[in-house]
Amino acid sequence: MKYCASVLLLALSGALTCYSYAAGGPSPQTWETAEEFFAAGDFNADGKLDLVIVDKETGKYRPAYATNGVFDWVDCRQSGIKRVSGFAIGKFLNANNDSLVFTSPDGTQLGFSDVSSATTPIRPQMVDFTEALGPNMVIGAHVPGGKNDKVLDLFVGSIFNSPDPFQATLLRNEGTAFPKLAELPLTASPSKGTRVTSPDGKTERLWFITSEEKGDTLQVVGVDTGKPVVLGKLEGLATGSEYVPFDGGGLRVIVYKPGEAKLSVHAVTENSGKVTFGAAASHDLGKPIKHVVRLDEAKGSRLFVVFGEGDSSGIFSFDGQSAPKLAQTIVSTNELITCALATESGLTIFSHPAAQKFSTRYLAYTRAGDTYKFNVFGTLPSLADNDNISIPEIHDRIVANLKAKSEAEMKAYTNTIPGTKVAYTMLPIPGGEFMMGSPDNDSAAKPDEKPQHKVKVGAFWMQQCEMTWNQYELFMYPDEEQRMRANNKTDTSGDSLADAVTHPSKPYVEMSFGMGKEGFPAIAMTQHAANKYCQWLSAKTGEFYRLPTEAEWEYACRAGTTTPYFFGTDGSKLKDYAWYEENSDFKYQKVGKKKPNPWGLYDMYGNVTEWVLDQYDPDYYKTCVAQGIVNEPWNKPTKPYPHSVRGGSWDDEGALCRSAVRRGSERAWKMQDPQLPKSVWYFSDAQFVGFRMIRPLKVPPPEKMQQYWSSGTERD
Repeated sequence: MKYCASVLLLALSGALTCYSYAAGGPSPQTWETAEEFFAAGDFNADGKLDLVIVDKETGKYRPAYATNGVFDWVDCRQSGIKRVSGFAIGKFLNANNDSLVFTSPDGTQLGFSDVSSATTPIRPQMVDFTEALGPNMVIGAHVPGGKNDKVLDLFVGSIFNSPDPFQATLLRNEGTAFPKLAELPLTASPSKGTRVTSPDGKTERLWFITSEEKGDTLQVVGVDTGKPVVLGKLEGLATGSEYVPFDGGGLRVIVYKPGEAKLSVHAVTENSGKVTFGAAASHDLGKPIKHVVRLDEAKGSRLFVVFGEGDSSGIFSFDGQSAPKLAQTIVSTNELITCALATESGLTIFSHPAAQKFSTRYLAYTRAGDTYKFNVFGTLPSLADNDNISIPEIHDRIVANLKAKSEAEMKAYTNTIPGTKVAYTMLPIPGGEFMMGSPDNDSAAKPDEKPQHKVKVGAFWMQQCEMTWNQYELFMYPDEEQRMRANNKTDTSGDSLADAVTHPSKPYVEMSFGMGKEGFPAIAMTQHAANKYCQWLSAKTGEFYRLPTEAEWEYACRAGTTTPYFFGTDGSKLKDYAWYEENSDFKYQKVGKKKPNPWGLYDMYGNVTEWVLDQYDPDYYKTCVAQGIVNEPWNKPTKPYPHSVRGGSWDDEGALCRSAVRRGSERAWKMQDPQLPKSVWYFSDAQFVGFRMIRPLKVPPPEKMQQYWSSGTERD
């Protein structure tokens, strides 16, 4: 999903990071509501501000990446921290791009999230926070004297210490360690922390609220000396107050209490290391205020004020001194407004239905003079659990289950899928080198099979036969598979992870199209469905499965041979090894009924053509040959079509069943009749397409697993 916006500087009550544009690119901002954190920063070092929304209760976050003037929202990801109360954005992990840090008083950890990839979630880095108990606030800070002054240090507030419960701790960011620099005793619980830069950009201060029985205090702390020092306080605020730093004729702070109609404005000055707040200028906006948002525009900043419970809002012109002047009223129909931000083209507002607590929709407005005109709305990604969240857990399960750790330990094995009586057999394929493609003297070779080039692949197991309906329907019909568990030995930890993998919708028709089920190859799934089956089985078994690459498939098919067929050059012998046009009776046949190849693999030719991982590119071999020996080639998909299939099918002539033959998928494979399946991401009309799995000896990291199981393009 895309949302037409390009973020400019934004500030929201209670949690703001005010920065200017720097020579190195845009600077990040954060803001907070009762249920969510919102933030903008340059996640992928492309010089553009990206966006993220954090759900406090679950710790899940939804990033969006700026691309050609729009936002590409991606599925929610897991921070590793639940009930988040402290959040910051900035250059914590490296100096090139902004990352996220989370904390919660329920634990003793800080969670760092690298969001540099729009397609591949990177597992959170969890750091033990042992200097205090109950961390509930975190602010990024530049503390002089560090080895790497291009990354941010940390200022962490905590609330469960003894004998004095409240304190703040300054930590040095050394990359892999965060040693304590100093502590600052506090008299009350800290919250709503932010880093504020002065309008002239010369000073940087840490602002936060402390809440006591007598009321709230806005505190300003400096860390220039390497120790946190309180430079000033704005005391006597109403309990539950919110604040917004504002640049209007100098630095100011807007203070208000949600539910009241008035806001007060204080000038903020600093002299000789002392911060003072001027007398309050009070302004009555006429309605109870819920949130105040700062909108930074080319002509100066304005205020976006959410009124009541969020059912209406107003845009106010404000110079920091005179009373705010209403410029436009915005009413949300059947939705409650949560936040807003200024964009290059106008304004984007976030909202949710009254029955929910987190943002579910955006509304984009286009600037028209001094007002905004509604343009378009869209839905934000769901916070439901998804594959991105479960993959790190699947990886942990696989690593803990490793048995064969070297090629010498690889043996053939037959597994029964936990909770069922369905089995499958995997054969070991030794690593090695081979000549991929067809030689120039092969008259039957097509242009996409050339030039022949040397390839090296690592060791893996390959499924002895093509995936059968018995095996695949466990994934197609999860309700039936779950009922089997009552009568068969299962693994509950694997079951819970497998259940979280996205499954296909139930098809309208019987998907064998009358060609047979028991012992026959499964067909008509998309490459996406085949990938998700591999993910599902990996979760169930604790063993890593995926589709083969084109190189791995051809290497296993050839089984050490160099001729057009693994049995030689005489195509008349193909009938002994394959079901194809000449002998198939116009349909697929049961697996494993013909002769295997030299490594024991059945139906590598014919029966059903098999999905592999690669993008199909007829000229890909031309780029490979210049590299000499190509190590583990994989032409990773970057567009919806075509993906590669290998091996030929029951519907193909014999020449299309050679080891080197390549074919690309077509959009027409999913041009379905209304009577066919409804889940176009999982089913196709291609009654000649199936797959088989491999299991690499070397287990990749979770982010690589994500790439194998989700192509990142339209689901083919």
